[in-house]
Amino acid sequence: MEEDDNFGEKNGFFKTYHLSVLKKLCIGDLAGLSACRNDEERLVYVHSLPYVHEVPHEMSSAMGNSLPSSKSATVAQKKRTEGNEFFKKKDYPSAVRLYSEAVSKAPTNITNESGEPQLAMAFANRSAALFHLAEFARALVDIDQALSSGYPAELRYKLAERQAKCLMALGKPADQVIAACESAMKDVNDSRLDPAKRDLFVRDIKLLMEESKSSNRKIPESASSSLIQPKRDNGKKCPPEIVGGRNIEHPSFSKKILVEEDAVSGRYGVAAAPIRVGDVIAVDAPYASVMNPEKFSTHCHHCYQILELGEVLPCSHCDLVSFCSVNCRSRAMESYHATECPILSCLYTAGISIICYLSLRMIAIHPPSFFMDVRPVIEQPELQKKAALSEDVKKYIKTYHLVTHDTLRNKESFFHVTLMANFLLKCLKVAGYFGTRDTTDLKFSGALSDQERWIGSLLLRHLQILQFNAHEVSELRMDRPGCMEGAKTFFLGAGVYSTVALLNHSCEPGVIRHFIGDVMVVRAIKSFQPGEMVNENYGPIFTQKRRVDRQRSLKDRYWFDCRCNPCTENWPLIGEMTDEALRFRCADRRCRKPLVVQSDTMTPFIICPSCKKSNNILKSLQALQDTEESFNRGNELIDQGNFAGALECCLQTMSKLDDILCPPYRDYIQCQERARRCILTLGNVIYAPDVANVRR
Repeated sequence: MEEDDNFGEKNGFFKTYHLSVLKKLCIGDLAGLSACRNDEERLVYVHSLPYVHEVPHEMSSAMGNSLPSSKSATVAQKKRTEGNEFFKKKDYPSAVRLYSEAVSKAPTNITNESGEPQLAMAFANRSAALFHLAEFARALVDIDQALSSGYPAELRYKLAERQAKCLMALGKPADQVIAACESAMKDVNDSRLDPAKRDLFVRDIKLLMEESKSSNRKIPESASSSLIQPKRDNGKKCPPEIVGGRNIEHPSFSKKILVEEDAVSGRYGVAAAPIRVGDVIAVDAPYASVMNPEKFSTHCHHCYQILELGEVLPCSHCDLVSFCSVNCRSRAMESYHATECPILSCLYTAGISIICYLSLRMIAIHPPSFFMDVRPVIEQPELQKKAALSEDVKKYIKTYHLVTHDTLRNKESFFHVTLMANFLLKCLKVAGYFGTRDTTDLKFSGALSDQERWIGSLLLRHLQILQFNAHEVSELRMDRPGCMEGAKTFFLGAGVYSTVALLNHSCEPGVIRHFIGDVMVVRAIKSFQPGEMVNENYGPIFTQKRRVDRQRSLKDRYWFDCRCNPCTENWPLIGEMTDEALRFRCADRRCRKPLVVQSDTMTPFIICPSCKKSNNILKSLQALQDTEESFNRGNELIDQGNFAGALECCLQTMSKLDDILCPPYRDYIQCQERARRCILTLGNVIYAPDVANVRR
């Protein structure tokens, strides 16, 4: 992941705090830090420095103010009133947007000055607008939310009637419609309608009940079809099967990949069997992932789906995040959001990087007891084979053992990252993660408990791991279905994928990643022979950046010297590739080394410089010409919006080219790019003609 590793040097109070601490830092303090033997000792040592707890006012204020709810009944009522004006004008999309803002701002079970339950009223109003937009399923969700949020008894008959009409429009069984109608007739008795209007309402409800029994039901007259933007690709997408079955030791990998280790390359993946272009070699769910804060208002905080108009379900306590369903909200609250909710505003104001946020999420998804239980297993590796470990424990241990490069980190960097870990630990204490929420002393300068020391040390380790092992989570945005022109990938968030993280880097991409929610799917975009290292790409690609720039970037960001083929052989940029010479593969399957053939050569017989065998390249030249047809057909299918067919053509072309030529080869690279774009359509996709105007 190409993310800054400054651990919070963006605009925010942590930068101010960090600079103020550095001014008080002494050489002897750094020497003391260097003497620490492990992360727990480092955390405790930095925590013991008095000036670390001299937090600036901006920081203490942000931490203190993060606890009260940012909900506002006054603001909610204002937004709802504005929405009502648009509703009267039959501008239902605008009404829904404002009702959604009211839903997000409305406190739970708190009324305004007139005694109206603002959350329930906002949900009810939005259900009416959604009904008029023919978004019946979403209207039903809002009706349920309004009823469970204290909607006034004297008004419930309206919701029951709307519920019955939505059920009928969705083709639900007659008994469900009738049950809603019966509720409406019962609720109308609590209404303030005069007898004549009440009788009229009951008559209409009875007619609706009769209509529900008819085989030719009518869609309620008030409903009209709608076109709501942005739209997500609602085709059901499930992670594909992994080629060759799952690896026993690393189940997210294919059996075609083995994990090996040596002193130079660390752990890395190699092909255990031939891997073909297009093979799915990994499907990896993250140990943890977090959303880019810039997407909080537009995407479900839990499943990463774009929130379409009227789909916003807010957190009950904060107005920063929203969910697409009750299920997603419940799963988030049961896991991490109960901890993060009180401190999200503080984290955002601090200006910390997404890596820091992910480090905290890696803790927040489990209670302190989980990490205390896992400690002896980490400290005594022999227990990993003897103990019956849960899948959660196995997943965490695997993540814990990802590379940290701690032996390469200097004392200044260690101080910086430990200070951030100490700050994140303070945030967890503010949130009540350790059982009590005491904000009387936001400095938290007292001695740390055993739990706090251990979990603080894990935060420190996470920060080091994520610097080198985090991956971006992305989505593809297209103007409309079938239109690849102008399509772009956008950064949704970040996750830690303990299996795919084992793949080493090459400046020649060997795989393409796409995401279904936050689940990563990895496909090969070149072939790999048994024993060959299977690589992914960490950012710099040889076709776009020169070797010196790539190596400098990788050294600065990932702390290694790249020795991949494009770097060793200094491959040209794509704009510098010519047809003056072709690099044919030796026909001997045991060799396959390149035969450099000038375009003006007069003989078809070429001696391989490696195995010394003669090669007749006429057959290869003919096969090369045959690839043009599938290449052009792939382009036509992309233009027609048939991405599945185009991908098949691209894979066929790449397989043929890969069998004939050694990289680098311009046509192969161009075909890879087309295949990459087609593969991205298999993952997170939304349709938004004007991305700048994507709103809830």
